[in-house]
Amino acid sequence: MVRRIKSRGFTVIEVLIAISVAAAGFAAIFSLQIGSMQANMTARDLTGAIGLAERYVEVLRRDSYLWDGTQRPGPRLNQSFGDWHVITPFPVDQNGRASVENDANFGSEFLSRQRYCVHYWMNGFANLYAGLLSIRVRVVWPRSALNTSGLDQMCTLDGARAFDQTNLSSWFSLTLPALVRSTDPS
Repeated sequence: MVRRIKSRGFTVIEVLIAISVAAAGFAAIFSLQIGSMQANMTARDLTGAIGLAERYVEVLRRDSYLWDGTQRPGPRLNQSFGDWHVITPFPVDQNGRASVENDANFGSEFLSRQRYCVHYWMNGFANLYAGLLSIRVRVVWPRSALNTSGLDQMCTLDGARAFDQTNLSSWFSLTLPALVRSTDPS
């Protein structure tokens, strides 16, 4: 005689345990996904800042070739030594473009990706290295992509000079040092 056992299905406790294990697994996956997205956004911002800094180092190098040996070329290289100055007096995007309302290339949307300010510092050398300028290009952008308050102020000359005293927990910055020729080699 073979006894058959009736299948009764799952109990409520078994279903609740399975749901709680699945929920914990999904929460861990979502947490990893959010962390990955935040890291990607930070990496994208850092890559944009590096590109901007390199771009403006090259702009300063190009300007240095206008040097005729008697006076520094303007408008950037004729500024005072040992002080921070602004290259972009307004927020720019990772390509160095300011927002333009109703631009034919972008339609009627107001671009909101302008979140970088670019500053620079320079100082001359003496004696053996008198033909060189030490420059630093600093790119500053807010830590929060959603809160860009204070960005317009950061792009001013006062903002560039006061950056060291600002709340660094609100800003990312990247500084790229470089050398630029300072006199006509002939």
